[in-house]
Amino acid sequence: MAASQALSGANPWQGLDIQSEWERFSQRDTSSSHVWTSHVWVDSMHCAACSGRIEQTIKQLPGVLAVYASAASKRVRVVWDAQKISPSQWFANLDEIGYTAMPVNEYNAITDRTVQQRKMLWRLVVAVFCMMQVMMYAYPTYTADSNDMAPDMVQLMKWASWVLTLPVMLFSATPFLSQAWISLKQRQLGMDVPVSLGIITAFVMSTLATFAPGGWWGDVVYYDSLTMFVSFLLIGRWLDVKLRNRTAGALENMMRRLPHAVLKKSETGEWVQIAASNINVGDILYVRPGEIFAADGKVIVGNTSADESMLTGESDPVMKPTGAQVIAGSGNLTSVIEMQVEQVGEGTQYHALVNLMASASTEKPGIALLADKVAQPFLWGVLLAALVAVGYWWSIDPAKAVMSAVAVLVVTCPCALSLATPAAMLASAGTFAKGGVLIRRLHAIQAMSEIDTIVFDKTGTLTENLQQVQLAETHPDWGNTLILDMLASITRDSLHPVAKALHTYAVEQDALTDLVMHDWQEVVGGGISATLDTQAKAAVAVKLGNAQFSGVMESDIGAERQVYLMAGNVMVARFTLTEQVKPHAKAAISQLISQGLDIQLLSGDRIAPVKNLALQLGIQSASGLQKAEDKLQHVMLLQKQGRKVLMVGDGLNDGPVIAAAHTSIAMGTGVPLTQAQADMVVLGNDIGVLVSLISHCKKTILIVKQNLLWAALYNAAGVPLAIMGLLPAWLAGLGMAASSLLVLLNALRLTDWNKSGWQKGQA
Repeated sequence: MAASQALSGANPWQGLDIQSEWERFSQRDTSSSHVWTSHVWVDSMHCAACSGRIEQTIKQLPGVLAVYASAASKRVRVVWDAQKISPSQWFANLDEIGYTAMPVNEYNAITDRTVQQRKMLWRLVVAVFCMMQVMMYAYPTYTADSNDMAPDMVQLMKWASWVLTLPVMLFSATPFLSQAWISLKQRQLGMDVPVSLGIITAFVMSTLATFAPGGWWGDVVYYDSLTMFVSFLLIGRWLDVKLRNRTAGALENMMRRLPHAVLKKSETGEWVQIAASNINVGDILYVRPGEIFAADGKVIVGNTSADESMLTGESDPVMKPTGAQVIAGSGNLTSVIEMQVEQVGEGTQYHALVNLMASASTEKPGIALLADKVAQPFLWGVLLAALVAVGYWWSIDPAKAVMSAVAVLVVTCPCALSLATPAAMLASAGTFAKGGVLIRRLHAIQAMSEIDTIVFDKTGTLTENLQQVQLAETHPDWGNTLILDMLASITRDSLHPVAKALHTYAVEQDALTDLVMHDWQEVVGGGISATLDTQAKAAVAVKLGNAQFSGVMESDIGAERQVYLMAGNVMVARFTLTEQVKPHAKAAISQLISQGLDIQLLSGDRIAPVKNLALQLGIQSASGLQKAEDKLQHVMLLQKQGRKVLMVGDGLNDGPVIAAAHTSIAMGTGVPLTQAQADMVVLGNDIGVLVSLISHCKKTILIVKQNLLWAALYNAAGVPLAIMGLLPAWLAGLGMAASSLLVLLNALRLTDWNKSGWQKGQA
């Protein structure tokens, strides 16, 4: 949609219809140039009913392809078509239903969020202060005998209590009342509706008893109960925000990690300060110790060490000599360096990590969908229970009937059930992110707790990516220089570990990488083919790969990998690659087996090296010469047998099997994260993290079940007590706040994850 069309209306969000503006909080879909995914923050989304209403409303707009809203993270992910709708339209639509959205990476959004938290704290302070004063006036009426206080004094205390309750109604309780009103205007039922009905009912009943005593409502006032449960409600909401920020704050910390300004070398050679958003590829930046790298690039002057723990989970500093690569978001530790920018914005690894975490924060695992499904029926059940309380007590004591209904409304909102699952899931997701494990889909945590079989790829997963290359054999009619030039050029654009090792080997021997190529193609599980234009010979059809792909005979002897370089039908070179097993791999495999997991190894490499590695690591089931379709068939066969399979691979040529497995993990920083199919991405190099990762996922699901059980028991006990009149409104407010707080505190136990807690020394 053209910008001029969007700007023609009075939409306050029209400025976001300029592409350079929406690009600040959106990513283009790789499959379509006009499909975008935007991430926004909605501070007023508190419960499953809120997220459900947002999803249902936005999905109805033409041009919106998908909406994912998470009340736990307060984030909404909108997938939309720029040819059919503009951001201002769905931003305005959110406004219409009472939810103000803000771009998640905008500084103003963070500032506004801080203002909202401070305002909430002020509401809490006012409510608590008024509650204390009202309790002072109410206490004598509870303890004194009927003849100890004059009627005029009792009435004066009621008036004073009414005056002190006004700030609570007009200021402290307005977030609940306004949100309930918006929900009712939209003919929706949100969590704030029952609690607002309870607040208004208690205030109206007390006001009538103060200024018009003697009616069916009696002369009893409930100002103390009203101010108390508003205070408890605000305490619960405040602690919810604080604990939510602590458990799900890893994303925001990462998004705010890049600097706002950098020093760039100008055309005159001077260092000038520019905004980080204006960095371009090729710029030379001056980075001092303690500063954060603002882009991906390489060190061109100086030597330093970098802190990459935010991105990889590895706490040890990484040496960065001249020529070394540096990653946006990592920190310069020891020395001043100059770096040349190679990737900015969406092209950086940092940006890919943020996108993965932002997507994960809005995902809803299977177990979390329970809250969404029961949210609306639960709220209608609450209202029905309140009506039952009124019907039961009305003939006996109308005033008690109304206050019993108020207790029912208060004791159930906000519903701990809606916090039980997302609080625990996001706590673990944030903790994993700090440890270098990114969750692309939250359902992976639940799936990981259910696995009974792990299928490993070999190269880059159980073995190191950096392999030792030897030129074992060359054709006498082809010179070494030409062979190395061909090798360096044909492997230049491949991300496979073997191709990268061969490319590095050729470049280290000063091979040229710029031979003209035609029809370059990489065959999964086979190798690379292309037509190369060389100076010494005419265009040559070149293949690089295993024996089957290259069309040569090979005896399956020796544990080394053999790679062949073919020119037409002539083998011009044979390379031998030796692999090194990753540290702690044997100990990790041993502990996984001891936990009752079936460990299997599938590799496209020859049978001999695969069997040799399996023997070293104690893996009983191992298969070589496995193409991508063979791995897929193997995993599907396991699933037909009822197995829950975890696939661990490098994310490059294992896409089909990774997508088909019960859940999946991609290992290593070499994975192109924006295209990875895996549910989880382990950024570090330690295979042993799987042991503690699986254990923590099981602990997460255990805590989720504990939270769900507690929420169910609490509501099952609280509602009947309120209906029977045994639960006063103030105690209902305390129980409501305590229930939600207990769920959040239980989830907070998941923020402590010792990924190195497994026994590395175990053989």
